[in-house]
This record gives sequence, structure tokens and C-alpha cells, in this order.
Amino acid sequence: MYPLLEIGVWQIPAYNFCALLAAMIGCALALPALLRTGLGRGRAIALLMIMTAAFLIGARLWNTAANPGNFQGELKWYSLRLAGLSFYGGVLGTGAALVIAARQWGLSPWAGLDAMTVPGGVAFCLARVGCFLNGCCAGRATSSPLGVVFPSKAGYQQALSEWLPFLSASRAVHPTQLYELTGAALGLPLVFWLVKRLRLRQGASFLLYAAWFSAVRLAVLPLRALAYPAIIKTVVYPLLYVIVILLGIAIVLRRERARLTPSETKRIKED
Repeated sequence: MYPLLEIGVWQIPAYNFCALLAAMIGCALALPALLRTGLGRGRAIALLMIMTAAFLIGARLWNTAANPGNFQGELKWYSLRLAGLSFYGGVLGTGAALVIAARQWGLSPWAGLDAMTVPGGVAFCLARVGCFLNGCCAGRATSSPLGVVFPSKAGYQQALSEWLPFLSASRAVHPTQLYELTGAALGLPLVFWLVKRLRLRQGASFLLYAAWFSAVRLAVLPLRALAYPAIIKTVVYPLLYVIVILLGIAIVLRRERARLTPSETKRIKED
């Protein structure tokens, strides 16, 4: 991969470029989706700005709590660098901001969450491209045909040894960035097909995609080379993923069951 993208005489960090591209495309997709919910343009733009800030704050605070060792060197928890961020913390911050704003402005929180599902999924995939180009978030060493050897470039070997001291730039590793990207991308059409086919209520797209996405993260987790404390890798994250999967499916089923008429509910129980 290419930690630095060369555009003319400029060298741009690949991850920063992809992260900014993900934010811009995500907002571009989210704006019309929010407008379709009935939110005015001014409020929709303001909400996107608030959610962007909430994502960065939530992602940094989560990473600070989950991996405090990450901030004992040059990187500080209050740094504005696009590093030391955790996706689930960002989603939590964004979701909280959206729900609060939705209640203030008379927007259905479920409609708002559904509107952010595709933009969020697309933004994640683009950000993971940046991770792959940068060589960060890579997986454990492997001898399988899927293994990727990240090239040794100026500064890359040092960065690799700081993040993953047990690996070297000459060893093949699982491209877990691409595993997660593929899983996240496949889930979008699958979830929306299911929601449309079953005519599920508002919020089902977000909840089912959250469950799908967490299942992908759970499956890839054993292959990732995380520098987190052992309890985070073996207990906290697996438990988090399982809770999101079960809770997302349970809420969808409960909301669908509540929509049924008494006669339909009785028939289902008898069947």
C-alpha cells in the first residue's frame, strides 16, 4: 500500500485523504436522505455538522478509554489528528446527537437513523480503504493466500514497529481492513432488500445493519492485531458485538409484533 499519496508535487497521507473523502461523501449522501424525512435544509445541514463533531469526540473518548496506552506518546487525547479513533464510539456520539436533535425538531429518531444507514456504511468503507493504504488496523501474521505484505517505505517500518511490535514489514498479514470493508459493503443491499421484502417498520434498516455490521466485526476480531489490553480484545468487544446483534434483532421483532392486530398475534402464537 501507499501511506502517502503523491498528487503532483504534494504528498498527502492516504488515511487522512480517505477519511476526509468519507466524511464529505457521507454528508453528501446523508443530506438528501435527511431532507426526505421532512427535516428542513438548514436544520439538516446543522445536524450533519453536529453529528460530524459528535463522531470525532465520541470516537476519541472511546479509544482513550479502551486503549489508554495509545496516548502515552506524542498522540494526546485532545489532539486534532485523525488517529486514535474508535468507530463504535463515533457511532454512539453521532447517534446520541441525532436522537437529541430529532426530539427537539420533531423528527422521528427511527427515520433519522434509517437516513444515516447508507451514508454511514459508505463512509466506513471509504475510511477502511484509507486504513489499507496506510497499513494501519492490519491483521495478524498469516501464511494463507489472502495474506498481504505491507511494503517498507520511509517511516513505515518505524510506524509498524510502534503499532504492531510483533510484526515486521516482510511478513504477510491478514488484510482485515478489506475483510471488514467487504462485509460492510455486502450488508447494505442485503439489509435493504430484506426490509423492503418484509415491509418492516422505520428503524429496521438501521437496527439490522447494526446487527450485520457487528457480526462482521465479531467474525474478523480474532484475525485483527489490536494493541488493546487483553480484556478489551477478549471480553469487552466480543460482548459488545453480541449485545448489538441480539438487541438489534430483538427490537426489530418487538416493533413488528406490536404492529400486528390482536387476531394476527393470536394466529402466530397458535402456529
